[in-house]
Amino acid sequence: MKVAVFGRPADGKGLKGLVELIETIVKDPSVEAAIYGPFYKYLMQHCPQLNVGNASFFSSHIDLRADTDLFLSLGGDGTLLSSVPLVREKKIPVAGINFGRLGFLTSSTTEGVKELLKGNFKTEKRPLLKMDYSGLPEDFYPFALNEFAVQRKGPAVLELEIKIGGSPIPRYMADGVIVSSATGSTAYSMSAGGPTVMPGCRVLTIVPIAPHNLNVRPLVVPDDSTIEVSFTTRYKDATLSADNRQLSLPDGACVRFSTGEACIELVSSDNDFIKALSQKLFWGADWRTLDK
Repeated sequence: MKVAVFGRPADGKGLKGLVELIETIVKDPSVEAAIYGPFYKYLMQHCPQLNVGNASFFSSHIDLRADTDLFLSLGGDGTLLSSVPLVREKKIPVAGINFGRLGFLTSSTTEGVKELLKGNFKTEKRPLLKMDYSGLPEDFYPFALNEFAVQRKGPAVLELEIKIGGSPIPRYMADGVIVSSATGSTAYSMSAGGPTVMPGCRVLTIVPIAPHNLNVRPLVVPDDSTIEVSFTTRYKDATLSADNRQLSLPDGACVRFSTGEACIELVSSDNDFIKALSQKLFWGADWRTLDK
């Protein structure tokens, strides 16, 4: 099995576990491992005794082999989001091994890696969001798994104009707006007051960030909608984020968001979304019984 191993710098608590897991992977005789170069360099700086044997290395989507059988993202949800611009449309199954805190996307555990390496896993396709913007830099991957967000940079709010399928909604002032997929409903969208959406729902959500209009509410729209966002600001620019990547948008910019044709194939060891909500967000927990 051809396995790609990806990660980001970790704190001291997770470093030992990362090293042990990588050594387990590369020592498996059935595995042909490729390790993300910057991640390997970081590990060697802190654990020079790490032995990766005959593993090869990749540094971008260009040299990540398209015939890779499994992409292991070692970390939290943020690490898995960082893997999206590497995997892109290559249809490589991505397994998030949870070394983070919350872990809605990284549902697999280190104990389950051996089963993954045997090919014992199922995948589910998660559509990627797409952005269209005339000023997009050539090296910026215009897709996101969780959400796109347009946010103010300076202390003044943005005046936002949003169109859904060409039909405008009333203009409003806010710190910004989030356009989220169903997958991203438990991420930034949730923290801004957006609805929780089952991953299989074919919808997008439009969630205002700290609106200065009390009657502005989140919207749920069909996932075949095109959402156009333009803004004005008293400052020269705003920030556009695509999951955990970002760029600057000049005052007056217009960006279109939609569901792209590309998907990410996520490996999931547990597809019980309601169970995940209960365990990770303590949904329904009662402080009167927590100590019992």
